[in-house]
Amino acid sequence: MIGLDTTALIDLFRGDKKIGDLLLRIDEEIILNHLIYLELMFGLDLKDAKHKDEEKFYNDIFSSYKVLNLSFKASKKSSEILKELKSSGKTAGFLDCSIAGIYISNNITKIITKNRKHFENIKGLKIISY
Repeated sequence: MIGLDTTALIDLFRGDKKIGDLLLRIDEEIILNHLIYLELMFGLDLKDAKHKDEEKFYNDIFSSYKVLNLSFKASKKSSEILKELKSSGKTAGFLDCSIAGIYISNNITKIITKNRKHFENIKGLKIISY
Protein backbone atom coordinates (compact mmCIF):
# COMPACT_ATOMS: atom_id res chain seq x y z
CA MET A 1 0.00 0.00 0.00
CA ILE A 2 1.11 3.52 -0.79
CA GLY A 3 -0.24 6.72 0.72
CA LEU A 4 -0.75 9.87 -1.27
CA ASP A 5 0.16 13.34 -0.06
CA THR A 6 -1.87 16.46 -0.73
CA THR A 7 0.49 17.64 -3.48
CA ALA A 8 -0.18 14.50 -5.50
CA LEU A 9 -3.93 15.16 -5.55
CA ILE A 10 -3.49 18.83 -6.40
CA ASP A 11 -1.19 17.88 -9.27
CA LEU A 12 -3.66 15.24 -10.46
CA PHE A 13 -6.37 17.89 -10.57
CA ARG A 14 -4.06 20.18 -12.53
CA GLY A 15 -3.36 17.41 -15.06
CA ASP A 16 0.32 16.93 -14.18
CA LYS A 17 1.53 14.17 -16.47
CA LYS A 18 4.30 13.02 -14.09
CA ILE A 19 1.94 12.06 -11.27
CA GLY A 20 -0.53 10.50 -13.72
CA ASP A 21 2.19 8.36 -15.30
CA LEU A 22 3.54 7.34 -11.89
CA LEU A 23 0.13 6.23 -10.66
CA LEU A 24 -0.38 4.16 -13.81
CA ARG A 25 2.88 2.30 -13.09
CA ILE A 26 2.10 1.61 -9.43
CA ASP A 27 0.95 -1.93 -8.77
CA GLU A 28 -0.02 -1.36 -5.14
CA GLU A 29 -3.17 -0.17 -3.44
CA ILE A 30 -3.39 3.62 -3.14
CA ILE A 31 -4.54 4.94 0.24
CA LEU A 32 -5.71 8.41 1.29
CA ASN A 33 -6.45 9.95 4.66
CA HIS A 34 -8.88 12.54 5.94
CA LEU A 35 -6.21 15.09 6.81
CA ILE A 36 -5.31 15.35 3.15
CA TYR A 37 -8.93 16.22 2.45
CA LEU A 38 -8.80 18.82 5.22
CA GLU A 39 -5.66 20.37 3.74
CA LEU A 40 -7.25 20.44 0.29
CA MET A 41 -10.37 22.16 1.64
CA PHE A 42 -8.20 24.76 3.42
CA GLY A 43 -6.95 25.75 -0.03
CA LEU A 44 -10.39 26.21 -1.59
CA ASP A 45 -12.81 29.08 -1.40
CA LEU A 46 -16.09 27.23 -1.78
CA LYS A 47 -17.95 30.49 -2.41
CA ASP A 48 -15.88 30.84 -5.59
CA ALA A 49 -17.52 28.98 -8.51
CA LYS A 50 -14.15 28.01 -10.05
CA HIS A 51 -13.30 26.02 -6.91
CA LYS A 52 -16.51 23.97 -7.15
CA ASP A 53 -15.02 21.81 -9.95
CA GLU A 54 -11.93 21.24 -7.87
CA GLU A 55 -14.02 20.26 -4.84
CA LYS A 56 -16.02 17.81 -6.97
CA PHE A 57 -12.78 16.28 -8.30
CA TYR A 58 -11.49 15.72 -4.76
CA ASN A 59 -14.83 14.35 -3.56
CA ASP A 60 -14.85 11.87 -6.45
CA ILE A 61 -11.27 10.76 -5.66
CA PHE A 62 -12.02 10.34 -1.96
CA SER A 63 -15.09 8.24 -2.73
CA SER A 64 -12.99 5.99 -5.00
CA TYR A 65 -10.17 5.04 -2.60
CA LYS A 66 -9.78 3.73 0.91
CA VAL A 67 -9.55 6.69 3.31
CA LEU A 68 -7.97 6.42 6.75
CA ASN A 69 -9.07 8.44 9.77
CA LEU A 70 -7.02 10.09 12.47
CA SER A 71 -7.30 7.48 15.20
CA PHE A 72 -5.92 7.55 18.74
CA LYS A 73 -3.05 5.32 17.58
CA ALA A 74 -2.31 7.62 14.63
CA SER A 75 -2.50 10.69 16.87
CA LYS A 76 0.07 9.19 19.22
CA LYS A 77 2.36 8.26 16.32
CA SER A 78 2.01 11.77 14.86
CA SER A 79 3.03 13.26 18.19
CA GLU A 80 6.03 10.93 18.41
CA ILE A 81 7.13 11.97 14.90
CA LEU A 82 6.88 15.67 15.73
CA LYS A 83 8.78 15.28 19.02
CA GLU A 84 11.50 13.17 17.40
CA LEU A 85 12.00 15.75 14.67
CA LYS A 86 12.13 18.62 17.16
CA SER A 87 14.63 16.80 19.37
CA SER A 88 16.93 16.30 16.39
CA GLY A 89 16.67 19.98 15.39
CA LYS A 90 14.48 19.33 12.35
CA THR A 91 11.05 20.70 11.65
CA ALA A 92 7.88 19.55 9.98
CA GLY A 93 4.37 20.89 9.99
CA PHE A 94 1.67 19.50 12.23
CA LEU A 95 -0.37 18.34 9.24
CA ASP A 96 2.60 16.62 7.59
CA CYS A 97 3.48 14.82 10.83
CA SER A 98 -0.16 13.81 11.19
CA ILE A 99 -0.43 12.59 7.60
CA ALA A 100 2.72 10.53 8.13
CA GLY A 101 1.46 9.31 11.52
CA ILE A 102 -1.78 8.05 10.02
CA TYR A 103 0.06 6.13 7.32
CA ILE A 104 2.80 4.69 9.52
CA SER A 105 0.36 3.62 12.26
CA ASN A 106 -1.53 1.71 9.55
CA ASN A 107 1.65 -0.03 8.31
CA ILE A 108 1.87 2.13 5.20
CA THR A 109 5.55 2.93 4.77
CA LYS A 110 5.53 4.71 1.40
CA ILE A 111 4.17 8.10 0.43
CA ILE A 112 3.88 9.75 -2.98
CA THR A 113 4.66 13.44 -2.78
CA LYS A 114 6.27 16.26 -4.69
CA ASN A 115 7.29 17.91 -1.40
CA ARG A 116 10.17 15.64 -0.48
CA LYS A 117 11.38 18.09 2.20
CA HIS A 118 8.15 17.77 4.16
CA PHE A 119 8.67 14.05 4.79
CA GLU A 120 12.36 13.25 4.26
CA ASN A 121 13.28 13.31 7.95
CA ILE A 122 10.45 11.07 9.10
CA LYS A 123 11.74 7.62 10.02
CA GLY A 124 9.80 4.69 8.64
CA LEU A 125 8.46 6.51 5.61
CA LYS A 126 9.90 6.01 2.13
CA ILE A 127 9.27 8.89 -0.25
CA ILE A 128 8.27 8.29 -3.84
CA SER A 129 8.73 11.55 -5.68
CA TYR A 130 7.69 12.54 -9.15
